[in-house]
Amino acid sequence: MKMILMGTGTSHGVPVIACDCAVCTSTDSKNKRLRSSAYVTNKVNENDYVSIVIDVGPEFRIQALRSKIKKLDAILLTHAHADHLHGLDDIRVFSHTVSASGNETAGNGLPVYASSETLDVVKLHFDYIFKQTQKGGGKPKIILNDIDNLQKPFEIENISVLPIPMKHGELDTTGYLLSCFENGQKHSIAYLTDCNFISDESISLIQKNCGVLDHLVIDALRIKTHSTHCSFHDALCYAERLGAFHTWFTHMTHDSSHDDIQKYINDSLSEFPKLSKIVELGGNVSPGYDGLELN
Repeated sequence: MKMILMGTGTSHGVPVIACDCAVCTSTDSKNKRLRSSAYVTNKVNENDYVSIVIDVGPEFRIQALRSKIKKLDAILLTHAHADHLHGLDDIRVFSHTVSASGNETAGNGLPVYASSETLDVVKLHFDYIFKQTQKGGGKPKIILNDIDNLQKPFEIENISVLPIPMKHGELDTTGYLLSCFENGQKHSIAYLTDCNFISDESISLIQKNCGVLDHLVIDALRIKTHSTHCSFHDALCYAERLGAFHTWFTHMTHDSSHDDIQKYINDSLSEFPKLSKIVELGGNVSPGYDGLELN
């Protein structure tokens, strides 16, 4: 299984419009952060693979081109804020209703998995998808799947997906634990963005179901505390509890450069014995960056 971090920025993106700060004007590619999103693939057989996207923000088209996405089997949504949802129309190239060419994708449509609260916003903001309209250039053909009452992981081909409840201020959001088997051993990536609170129950849910937790991708907005996002210190506290071999920050602002964030992490590791030991053994705790591939 492979995950590409297609975007690691906050809702403004980095560079921020009209900002001349050192990070926004940096020439370091690791300081260019599109809105947070991830692309997950896993080989099914010699001729096919499964392809999943987590969140479709306003730059999804750019991200899909950069990551060379050629097919999609499913979309996982963490929540319905614009920076995670408003590129939804661009998935119509993978599944669409009648287009200008007169063709229609076979089947019920591309599966979209999310909480009922998120799906309600999808139906409101993209109402044209769900009602009769003129043909024009076509529109996304999707099938909505409510994950609120799931008691166990669901399967998308050979990837197991477990929703992880989180809090984003007062808003409920969904993280995802994605797992597959390799040589008889379960391996997982936890993707936990847009949160400032992860309950003991959700931590336990990950620990009980992850097998080997190879990667943790976690919300880490900035150094200062925030009412709806994890600070760098908050993210390190959750990472210490989860103990992934590789931990990556995402959803970062322009307050700190890539190198600044790594320095903050390095300077803080002495407070976190489990993470320090993992780094000694060859693991890492680092800021993510756009285009980073996790295997």
